[in-house]
Amino acid sequence: MKLSTAATFLLSSLSMTNAQDACFKTKNLNFNVENGDCNSDEFLEALQIKLDSRAQCTTTAEQELILLTEEANIDDARAVIDNLCQEAWENKEDTAFDLNFPLGRSDKILEEYFDGGSEANWQRQTDDDGEDIYVLSDDFARIDSMYENRAQKMQISYPSEMKNFEECEVRAAYCCWIQDRQANDNNGNCATPYDENCVDADPGDNTDLCYVDMSNAPQSAHVAEGIAIFEDDTEGDVHCHGFAWGNDDTAADARYKGNNLFYVSLYDHFYQRGYVRNVPGAPMCGCAEQMPIVSRADCTEMAITETYRYRYLGAVDGTFYVIHRGAEIEYNACEGANGNNNDLEAYYERLVDEERADGAELEALQERLVGDCADPIAAVVAEL
Repeated sequence: MKLSTAATFLLSSLSMTNAQDACFKTKNLNFNVENGDCNSDEFLEALQIKLDSRAQCTTTAEQELILLTEEANIDDARAVIDNLCQEAWENKEDTAFDLNFPLGRSDKILEEYFDGGSEANWQRQTDDDGEDIYVLSDDFARIDSMYENRAQKMQISYPSEMKNFEECEVRAAYCCWIQDRQANDNNGNCATPYDENCVDADPGDNTDLCYVDMSNAPQSAHVAEGIAIFEDDTEGDVHCHGFAWGNDDTAADARYKGNNLFYVSLYDHFYQRGYVRNVPGAPMCGCAEQMPIVSRADCTEMAITETYRYRYLGAVDGTFYVIHRGAEIEYNACEGANGNNNDLEAYYERLVDEERADGAELEALQERLVGDCADPIAAVVAEL
């Protein structure tokens, strides 16, 4: 099934030949669901309100849906709506805005960026005969444009085929930065004049780096294996920040995870703060399984409001439509379990509490976000 050209998803054409007792057999039906999900529960709730408003209607919402879909039972009738919503999400994903847009629409450059390479990570502002060059806010203004015009209201593609993000088994990812390239933004210690005070500047320190197991990301590390251990705060300042999503692929946090990746990696930390460069031997950004072993990471979650319009054209041809009327996306510090906010591990504990992840997945993440480095370092040293 294909999308209509008027922002309407043509979802299904349903026969009405056997729906003789349906209240809306020959009538058009329209209703909006604001700040809701696209599923049969939402549909039935809104349909019941429509039925209650018409004194001549004697069917319940479930009975009406069975009659209109000509299915044998309510489970099959519900499946019609749920499947059409699934198709709508898949079509929306197919039209998602490219994550690689602000770096030049190149998947290769985007992958290099996530590994800690590309001009974005290596350039530093400098004075060239009285003219400032490599100015982050100017050279990467498309990141700001993408945030203002796209990231807050439409889906951004998630690079699921990129090595850094193709196998996030615990559905969590984070970035770790080791340098700061932008002054005067109240983040990190890059300062002016750039040529004197931003040559090897540090980001804001929010974690302890324990060790890097290069076998976790050999393509990013460019070596098959190796261990780099950092004891007694020898690593210098490191900043890590990530996000996670639940185990329901149809939930908004999963469908819009590309937005969260864009916000965390490109907008909030690169464009806003100027944080760059990877921990040697690891990607700068990737699935948690590929990343350095650290004590903790900050965390961003999204508040997503979607509005749908359901339409049934009984007076025309018995066709169902769902119109996606837009989304509003806010990016906030994660609210974690036990009041521990802005912490990726605590947010994942909340996912477990809400049955959107399980305890084994949390334990796997805790092997990356370890709290204190002493025991994990001792364990890896014992295995050498």
